[in-house]
Amino acid sequence: MGQIGRKAGTTILHGPRTARTHGRPFNTLVTIRFWQLGSTAETIEKDFRFLKARWFQPWSNRGTIRNGKPNLPANGTPTYSHVHENSSGKPHTHWTLHVRPENSARFAVALDRRLRQQFGFSTLPIGALDIRSITNDEGAKLYMVKTLDPHFARLWGIRSEDGGHIQGRRADSSRNLGPSTWQPLKAAYRAATRA
Repeated sequence: MGQIGRKAGTTILHGPRTARTHGRPFNTLVTIRFWQLGSTAETIEKDFRFLKARWFQPWSNRGTIRNGKPNLPANGTPTYSHVHENSSGKPHTHWTLHVRPENSARFAVALDRRLRQQFGFSTLPIGALDIRSITNDEGAKLYMVKTLDPHFARLWGIRSEDGGHIQGRRADSSRNLGPSTWQPLKAAYRAATRA
């Protein structure tokens, strides 16, 4: 039975508030059905890590230039959480992230292009890539942690599901959402509410 551990789950649960504090709220939910692209439970984590390192990190820090002048600004510091699942033997990834509104169309086109290049498709299979706007980031985080370890899920009032087998890290978040960021924010919030 595959589950998200305590540390990754806690960071994902604190992620939306921490992202808002940075002025980079989660506004985009991406689902990549890697099984349609030929990825397996053994390769999905490596394939997604490659996508982040070789495409998303550089894309996020690079603006566009048109006619020799800046056109669209860089997306900024990558801010995201993701979870790999393999329910029913179909490995896929849910990825919540911040994309500046003016960059959303550019993001969708670039991600589609990158996946086609990475997996050798001229066009992606129907349904392999789903990009949606997030209107409720608190609801999105609960969807993301549905495969949380049952012990912690019970403590936090979350109904847990089996996430299937994934080789490697099942869930992760960007460094700017990690415990070293959200723990001081949580302590400051508690101190302010007690005063």
